[in-house]
Amino acid sequence: MRTFVFTALAAASITAASFAALAAQPLLPPSHNDQIPTRLVSLPAPIGQFEHAPVSFSWALDPLASLTTPETHVAESREYWQTVDGAELARGIDLTLTAPGAVIRVSPGHSAARLKPVDVRMHGNGKAVRLEQAAGDAELQAAGMDIDPGSVVVKLAPEHPGGRYQLHVDNAEGRYVVHVFEPDSDMVLRARADRSHALSGETIAVDIAMTRGGRAIATQAEALLVAPDGSSRPVTVAKGSDGNASARVRLPAKIGNTPGLWELQVFANGEGVSRDARTAFAVAAPTARFKGDYAFDTQALRVALPIEAGSAGRYEARGTLYASGPDRVLRPIAQAHAAAWFERGGGMLVLDFDHSHVPSGYGAPFEIRQLQLHDQARLAPLETRERGARF
Repeated sequence: MRTFVFTALAAASITAASFAALAAQPLLPPSHNDQIPTRLVSLPAPIGQFEHAPVSFSWALDPLASLTTPETHVAESREYWQTVDGAELARGIDLTLTAPGAVIRVSPGHSAARLKPVDVRMHGNGKAVRLEQAAGDAELQAAGMDIDPGSVVVKLAPEHPGGRYQLHVDNAEGRYVVHVFEPDSDMVLRARADRSHALSGETIAVDIAMTRGGRAIATQAEALLVAPDGSSRPVTVAKGSDGNASARVRLPAKIGNTPGLWELQVFANGEGVSRDARTAFAVAAPTARFKGDYAFDTQALRVALPIEAGSAGRYEARGTLYASGPDRVLRPIAQAHAAAWFERGGGMLVLDFDHSHVPSGYGAPFEIRQLQLHDQARLAPLETRERGARF
């Protein structure tokens, strides 16, 4: 790996005049999956001690090794939660199970009476159900489980198949959360966002599907968008012609300062069976972006990228250099990162590659792919381009 640490003089070596002299040209048009800020916001400077000196480094890649883009996470659920009044639990609530071995947890809410394993009974087909396991909070905490005081967990014995059951909880007073988990069920809810990060004010699409034994079934669903600070808002879920559902999540223009991921919580029902799932994604304020053009210094193998900053901060550019091989196929040969502190207005980031990174037989034309801009101080990906530049 070749590492460069820019001095102030080196960082300023590509000025506006020298940038223009290098025949600046526009970045390649964005693709459908690229994230491009359409606006900038002005935020207070981030709190903390941050490096201000410009830094750049690069390293060679094996051109024959393929680069893969991580798939977005698919949330899979065989469980659901419901809030129940203690009087209902004492009378008994109906549970529709789909497989043997269901695990049921009952957790008391604020000021609700604490429970013991002997308080929990289950019936099915008019008969008492054998519980293979029943544990209270002391046993569960001793086993390393993070559980609320007064909670009880029971597991149905394997001889009890799917079907309609009744859960009875004696001595229940107040509000309780009942969590039903069926580890061996073939009834699965899946929720998948179309990307893992987005900018405030944008829209994320989430596909929602429920299957039974691998077969798609008609799904009714509701959803909540939950911010890192715990606030939430309902999201409209549309049902498709194939029985699946989808949600288009419009993110707020102002997202606050609480760190953490945003969640879409999905509550679904198919063929009378409930399932809940959560899918998470990062949401960033658009504090900076690539200005839209670049310049390439062939002799130095250096790519200069003007940055437009709406907020002061430390910003980082990343890119992968592709070169044409002997067969004229573009392959990845090097990666470079560059970071610097910018006041509002912006400046220049330079991806500095090295001629020693170019394998024998490789050369022009080159491309910069996987071009990214990150807000390092706020830990946020701001701009991503599958193809950034060609020269």
